Amino acid sequence: MNREAPALSRQLPLWGLVLVLLASILGVVAVKLRPLLDPQPVLIAPLGPGCDLAAGPCTSGLPGGGAVSLNVEPRGIPVVTPLHLEVLTRDLDARAVEIDFKGVDMDMGFNRPALTAAGPGRFRGEGMLPTCVRDRMTWEARVLLQTPRGLVAVPFRFETGRDR
Repeated sequence: MNREAPALSRQLPLWGLVLVLLASILGVVAVKLRPLLDPQPVLIAPLGPGCDLAAGPCTSGLPGGGAVSLNVEPRGIPVVTPLHLEVLTRDLDARAVEIDFKGVDMDMGFNRPALTAAGPGRFRGEGMLPTCVRDRMTWEARVLLQTPRGLVAVPFRFETGRDR
C-alpha cells in the first residue's frame, strides 16, 4: 500500500487554501490601487470643440468659472519624442497637476506625467507618447488638477500620425 497518497491528499486542500488567500490579497490590493490608476474627478470640464492641440495651445473653460490651458511642444505632437508640457490655470487653486494621456480608441497603457509648479497658475513637465501600429491615432490628454474641492479633469483631444 502506498503511504504517500494520504499525505498528498492532505496537502491539496492546503494548497487550495493558500491559492484562495493569495487571490483574496491580490483582489484587495487591486481595489485599493484603483483610485490611484483611475481617479474619479469631482468635476469634468466639457471637451472644447474646435481646438487643434497639435497646432498650438488650447484653453477650456470650467463650469462655474476658471480656465485651463494646455500647450504641448514640439508642434505636431510626435510620438516617441520628448514632449514639453505646460498647463496654465486661471481662477483655479491647483495644488498639483498631472496629464493623463490615453488612446481614445485603443488602450495604450498607463501614461501620466506629473508636472511641477513653475509660478502661480503655471505647471511644467515632460512626457512622451508611445508609438502606435496605426497610421493615425486619436488621443485624449486629460489634465488632472488637485484642488481643495477635489480632482478636476479637463480633457483635450488631438491626433498623431504619419500624415500629420
